[in-house]
Amino acid sequence: MGNFKVAFSQKVPFNDPEYRFVDIEVKGEAEVSCAEREGNENDVNYVQTMIQAAIQDQIFKLDDGKTSYKELPAKAGVLGNEAAAALGVNSITILSFAIASIAPDAKSQERITQLDKTKAFTAMSPAEQMKMMEEANKRAQEELSKLSADQRRQAEEQAKKIMEQQAADMKKIMEQVNQMKVAAGGTATAAAASEPTAPAPAQSPFGKRKFCSKCGAPIGNGKFCGQCGNPL
Repeated sequence: MGNFKVAFSQKVPFNDPEYRFVDIEVKGEAEVSCAEREGNENDVNYVQTMIQAAIQDQIFKLDDGKTSYKELPAKAGVLGNEAAAALGVNSITILSFAIASIAPDAKSQERITQLDKTKAFTAMSPAEQMKMMEEANKRAQEELSKLSADQRRQAEEQAKKIMEQQAADMKKIMEQVNQMKVAAGGTATAAAASEPTAPAPAQSPFGKRKFCSKCGAPIGNGKFCGQCGNPL
């Protein structure tokens, strides 16, 4: 009979009701006993694969779209029982089973943290948001003051690249909006061109003369000069 320890680490996708899809990483260690196995590398890999498959199956069962990933650590005992049952079918007994952690992997945790910050910020009043931004700007200025000239230049260049990228993204959006406006305007212009155009009003023959040919006085639209009576 061989007793040996098996470390395991399994990543499982999970549909959290608040954060949607996250990758849950389960890490731990088990000690098993088996009359037919001595604990060599193949034996360890075999048991490890079975434990990880059992953990994945159980988490899939818990994945109902209503259970939070934060509730999973409390299910460690259930995961252990599932693993023990799977190994027992193959005449392998679990002597001890300990889960070190059940938590989102690094990438999922980064997204969760960002979402939490966003939700906290949007829940603030405009005054609180402004105060927070001012404090953040103050801290940034303090950090910049501690940098050397080269470090400050690098930080400013990085900030400039970020701003340029944001500006480019905004420009692209505005161009798309303008293209939509032009397309809409072109349709309106085409529709207007198809309508009959009213004839322009006839211009008065007297409106072309600006001054009296006899006395030079300014003239209007009458037939005689208002200054000297000369026929126009």
